[in-house]
Amino acid sequence: MSQRGGLGSEMTGEDVPFGETLVEVDGLKKYFTQSSGLLSGLSLEPDQFPPISVGRQQVKAVDDVSFDIRRGETLGLVGESGCGKSTLGRTILRLLEPTDGSIRFKGEDLADVSGETLRQKRSEIQMIFQDPQSSLDPRMKIGQIIEEPMRAHDMLDDEGREDRAKMLLEKVGLDPHHYNRHPHAFSGGQRQRVNLARALSVNPDFIVCDEPVSALDVSIQAQVLNTMEELQEEFGLTYLFIAHDLSVIRHISDRVAVMYLGNVVELAGKEELFENPQHPYTKALLESIPVPDPRQRDVRGVLEGEVPSPLNPPSGCRFRTRCPRLIAPDTYEWTDEEWDRTRAFMRAVKRQTFEPMTASETRAEFFGGDLPDGAAGDVVSEAIDLIATDRTNGDDGDEAKLVEGVDWDGATELLLESFAEESICAREQPAYEIESQYGDEPHHAACHLHR
Repeated sequence: MSQRGGLGSEMTGEDVPFGETLVEVDGLKKYFTQSSGLLSGLSLEPDQFPPISVGRQQVKAVDDVSFDIRRGETLGLVGESGCGKSTLGRTILRLLEPTDGSIRFKGEDLADVSGETLRQKRSEIQMIFQDPQSSLDPRMKIGQIIEEPMRAHDMLDDEGREDRAKMLLEKVGLDPHHYNRHPHAFSGGQRQRVNLARALSVNPDFIVCDEPVSALDVSIQAQVLNTMEELQEEFGLTYLFIAHDLSVIRHISDRVAVMYLGNVVELAGKEELFENPQHPYTKALLESIPVPDPRQRDVRGVLEGEVPSPLNPPSGCRFRTRCPRLIAPDTYEWTDEEWDRTRAFMRAVKRQTFEPMTASETRAEFFGGDLPDGAAGDVVSEAIDLIATDRTNGDDGDEAKLVEGVDWDGATELLLESFAEESICAREQPAYEIESQYGDEPHHAACHLHR
């Protein structure tokens, strides 16, 4: 029987020194298959019902993500709900099977191991889940919950497991005498501390923390975060800390990765990212942080538009459909002012944020009466005519007649195909390393503004 059960983290396999790469994720993808159609819930043989097509679409939850995590550090992962943060964390731990890419842990690719080899690795990689209530079995006592991973990995004997469970309860700030209590007897913060003790029970080297404090009160959040930092220092732990709260990320992280629609769009040291953000999405997230001064509430930036579907993400830069700094297409000649006006007009038409007007009123409202020169102006003029209240139509030389209604869809399609789809933001996927202003950490930003 293994007696692995000391207080500190035991490195197994390749010994990775502090500061060196412990986890390396390269080109990781996780796609979910979503069926659609009349018989989507059925499993059909190829020769059954040949006239009926069963559509299968792929949800690109994590799409070509690469980064590394060094031993002893905390990498914060932040982004809007639904961007793929939790899926990424679960895929790294092989709780979800990766579609493609590699997950190297201490030099060994977790994507290639399975069976008993993977089971043994579970003692070195653990997870703290978001909901402290549902992640604990209400029928089990706290001591049993903490001992369960040790029992699964054949660590210690019964007496040794009990002693370690009580020691860990004390380490995470709970009373060892609570060993025989059930989860319902604890508050949310206390239950999350039990989750932390359970994760630590098998001496892991790497822990994925999936929104571990989001369900807790602010005062309790601080206590749990401080406990996690103390345990990290004592046990030599490495964290991937997933959260949507930027204040939490700034408090606990050494480096920060920003995720949007399955992609990591920016990765930098903590101070560098907060003080010198280089991706428009990161800047929008930082500007959305609540300000305690009510006089400044209108200054905060708010992103317009909905997040695109991961079933059919935009080409090139994933953020381009909501980006306030979309790059002008090279096929037209613009001044900066002309492109700014055109981009604002394009967004307003796409989202139908204004009441239809005559063509001359629309030109005056969005362009001050002066359309862009050349071919760009011709496209804008055609789009204005499609949504103008005084639009007319003449067929086969007949006298032009006033047409009722406006063609929002036609104008939107024309503008997007002519301008947005021709931008480098739509044609190429960006990836740039730029000079850091705060510290020596590399600063990666997936934005063509840095080309």
